[in-house]
Amino acid sequence: MAIQNYAFKSVGSYLQDNTYQIPDYQREYSWEESQVEDFWMDLRQLRQSIDNEHFFGQIVIHNDSESHNGRKKYIIDGQQRTITSIIFLSVVSVICTELRENNCLEAQEISEDIQIKYIGRWSSSNDRLQLKLTDNDSNFFREYIQTRSLVEPEIEPKTKAQKRMKKTFEYLSKKIKSEIEGLPTEEKFAIINEYYGSFINGFKVMYVETTLLEEAFIIFESLNARGKGLEKSDLLKNHIFKVSKGQIESVKRKWENMLDNLEDGDATKFIRYYWNSKEEFVRTQSLYKEMKTKINTEGQCLQVATQLEKLSVVYSSISQKDSTAIFSNHELNEVINNLKVFGASSFYPVLLAMYNKEWDEEKVLIIMKEIEKLIFRNIIIAKNVANKYETFFASLAVDISNNDIDIQGLSDRLIQMKISDEEFSTYIERLNINKKPIIRYIFKKLNNLYASNETVISNSSDVHIEHIMPMSRGEWPIEEGLHEAYLWRLGNLTLLGEEFNKQILNKVFDKKKDMYQKSEIHITKHLVEYDKWDIEAIEKRQKGLALDALKIW
Repeated sequence: MAIQNYAFKSVGSYLQDNTYQIPDYQREYSWEESQVEDFWMDLRQLRQSIDNEHFFGQIVIHNDSESHNGRKKYIIDGQQRTITSIIFLSVVSVICTELRENNCLEAQEISEDIQIKYIGRWSSSNDRLQLKLTDNDSNFFREYIQTRSLVEPEIEPKTKAQKRMKKTFEYLSKKIKSEIEGLPTEEKFAIINEYYGSFINGFKVMYVETTLLEEAFIIFESLNARGKGLEKSDLLKNHIFKVSKGQIESVKRKWENMLDNLEDGDATKFIRYYWNSKEEFVRTQSLYKEMKTKINTEGQCLQVATQLEKLSVVYSSISQKDSTAIFSNHELNEVINNLKVFGASSFYPVLLAMYNKEWDEEKVLIIMKEIEKLIFRNIIIAKNVANKYETFFASLAVDISNNDIDIQGLSDRLIQMKISDEEFSTYIERLNINKKPIIRYIFKKLNNLYASNETVISNSSDVHIEHIMPMSRGEWPIEEGLHEAYLWRLGNLTLLGEEFNKQILNKVFDKKKDMYQKSEIHITKHLVEYDKWDIEAIEKRQKGLALDALKIW
């Protein structure tokens, strides 16, 4: 173990003891108003209570002796708390400076105390600030927060992190000023002094300092009680940025592009799918450990960052509901949309591997069709647990990445994995289903099997699900128990245009047939061949649908 310092100390002691730096690979300032509100409420409660302590969280420091600028103390965990602390102290300092204008000398002492002990001094020739941020935000933080005076700084926030810093300053300033508004100067100072003392002396942190970065990351894996929890993707980013060294700028740019491509997507999930497309299968909890073991050179970092940047575009397209289609092949995009209807994701590594190996879209389409059939048969219809297919798809993806399988071999393995025709047919014959997107998908496929080009359903969301035996029994001569049991049977369902659907809502079958005859949807028009609609008719039709299903899936 290389833990050098382990102590329970006040925020004041923590900030005063050393000069700290946030590494370039660390996460930007991310506290939103909800986290800042928690901070303020904790401080307010501490000031008003008889308790004299509040646990603020943990601070993990990497004491880096290998830095080219001499020994530095990098904040590995706790940068969000530390930045917020400096912002709060800057707010107090500015308000005390305002009180000093009203001849409150004690307020001047606090303002100077904060500047000397906790924030530090700065000039163009002498930088003695206690906290140094990453290059992207350091200038803004210095001008807007650390060296702030009564005059509003001219610098404008550009990044999301800078905008959050400004909002945090404004939020805390507003809260304090609202508590002292209209009071005499002496009372204003007394309240501010209480807040200042409660924070500096009453907020406690668990301070851990280690000389080994790896050890700091392990400690870092403990989630914060407050603030934003640590993601595996953050840990991995820390490791990759640290190892990148000479490639750091290129790697950082690619990582940022990846996050932009993902938008609000889960970076950890994406990285895991990517890793499982080329390496031995891992669960989320083991992802960082496995990747850290195998990524330990500048070249490997650049390669991984390059692939993540490239594949993030694909992942975003296949994982987000209303995303832009990534492929030029219309049929391939339709298959991907069908898989979205299923809510399927276990196949992602296969598609990522094919894209990364630059398979042409015709080959990708062949494989994706087989994946669609497999998932529909085994997971949607047979209700097999989706998780069991994660390792199967991952193994296929690794074979693709290693050039150990061709399209025929891949197709064969997918076909072999499907449940038998007999099993599938039996499941369809008994299928009772009320998931409307799946119902639309099934009938769109069944209808298009026989429909002419003019009557192919291109968008199944444009048609409504019609219960042939209606949801309300009304005039239908059927027992309540049987009605409930057969209402959502596949054989009792079809598709119908909205206007037709409203007109025949709960009518008896003979009256519905007139409208079915007018429908351009083949499977619906075909219903006029039935003389009556009862349990026997539902089961007969469903057996016919099962035979048709075998031709599709």
